[in-house]
Amino acid sequence: MRCDRIIILAAGRASRMKSSAENACLELPSIWQADALTRPKPMIRIGPEGQPFLHYLLEAAEAAGFTEATLVVAPNDDVTASFSESWNQQATGMRMRIRLVVQPTPQGTGHAVQIAIENDPIPQGLGFVLCNGDNLPSVQAMSTLRSVPQGQALLAYHQDHLGLPPERAQAFALLQSSDGWLQKIIEKPNDSVWKHWLETQAHRGVSMNLFRLDPVSLLPALQALEPHPERGELELPTAIQSMLEHNMRMEVIPLQEPILDLTGAADLEKTSQGLIGGKDTWTLEVCASSPEDVHVAAMHGAQRVELCAHWECGGLTPLESDIRSAVQEGLPVHALIRPRAGHFTYSETEWQRMHRQIDASLAAGASRVVVGGLDAAGRFEVERVRQWVDAFGGHRLVIHRALDASTQWEEDAQALRALGVFRILSSGGEANAWEGRERIQQLLAWGFDVTVASGVSPTQKQAWLELGVRNFHASCRMEDVREVRHFDGATFPVSAERVSAWF
Repeated sequence: MRCDRIIILAAGRASRMKSSAENACLELPSIWQADALTRPKPMIRIGPEGQPFLHYLLEAAEAAGFTEATLVVAPNDDVTASFSESWNQQATGMRMRIRLVVQPTPQGTGHAVQIAIENDPIPQGLGFVLCNGDNLPSVQAMSTLRSVPQGQALLAYHQDHLGLPPERAQAFALLQSSDGWLQKIIEKPNDSVWKHWLETQAHRGVSMNLFRLDPVSLLPALQALEPHPERGELELPTAIQSMLEHNMRMEVIPLQEPILDLTGAADLEKTSQGLIGGKDTWTLEVCASSPEDVHVAAMHGAQRVELCAHWECGGLTPLESDIRSAVQEGLPVHALIRPRAGHFTYSETEWQRMHRQIDASLAAGASRVVVGGLDAAGRFEVERVRQWVDAFGGHRLVIHRALDASTQWEEDAQALRALGVFRILSSGGEANAWEGRERIQQLLAWGFDVTVASGVSPTQKQAWLELGVRNFHASCRMEDVREVRHFDGATFPVSAERVSAWF
């Protein structure tokens, strides 16, 4: 079950936030206090430059490999739609596919998820990840939940590692599991239940409402919900429990890490500091050509991989089985689409083959595909890529270094600007990226999300950051030569030391 979609619940009443914001004992910046009283929690502007909390949640979802988002909002929300559009729609195209769904009345989390599924349907056979709009998990946690489980799952946060006061941690729903599978979600536990849980559950996992779910299995349980006898709401944990009672399994993924939680006004300062701490983030994309390469990259800090076969000839389209294996390492996978070695001028048969390879790579779990080609005159094949934008969405394409081989680099880059493709892998038209840095800065100024490639090293990282580059592509390989009769015994696996050198 592949997950491209994240559903973000952003329609809550924020009662605790509003009541705590009125507390005269709290000294809040005026914008925080005003936003806490009048805006949905995800739209409170607590970033260093006035970014709302939702900005960081969408950034994390994008970095984790999600290509679609459904935002569930309240009918009186007059700020989320315009913000999400401005965040998503860049000068060169969309970053993700985003849809807003209105929950007409605040009837609980179960009703919100039901509204999302019914009004923004998810294609048959695909799943989704659910996240509260006032929680910010790590990118790795989101990526793991998106890609690693085979079926339905949830993240179980160790109570002692949440980074929250004990009384807050005790208020979350407790998770009871056995052999890695969920048995029960315990909402609003009393003291005796909580003490028994401490004695019997080794991991002490609590729910932060981060689920990976199958809409086909979940929707009947949501539709059958009855209002809670006390709160009168249609609650998601009740639907989850019903699924468990009907022998549907849900994997529990234990985590020992903090999470930013924006429940009340007292959380604003700490959450703001946590956001400021991540403002200088950057991404290392390792060029991997086997599942083993992906494992080494993941274990030593890489945040993304470009997967190819036959790296030694410049890379070819990877096997679908290798994509499926690579995804299990919990990193977003960008699959190279290149049907053969040699030049980038393809026959009609090869273009059709590449189209099928894109479809198969995305179906196997790749978040995006890396594409490109040249015509007989050496110009970038913009019209061919336009067909793929129409078929697969520009937000799922990355332009590869065929653009760097174009005889009319600037004109072709300008043509791509209007195509709706946001991401480019480039050396700025030069053999070495540093020599093409002026063109790379031009790409950034035009609005592209640029990953610099070719000769990029850790020693250059700071200089690139100062130029505005935030994405780096490196092979991180080391030659391994073995004596083999009649054959070249050299291989070039990804090196743990060379990945680690970036960090």
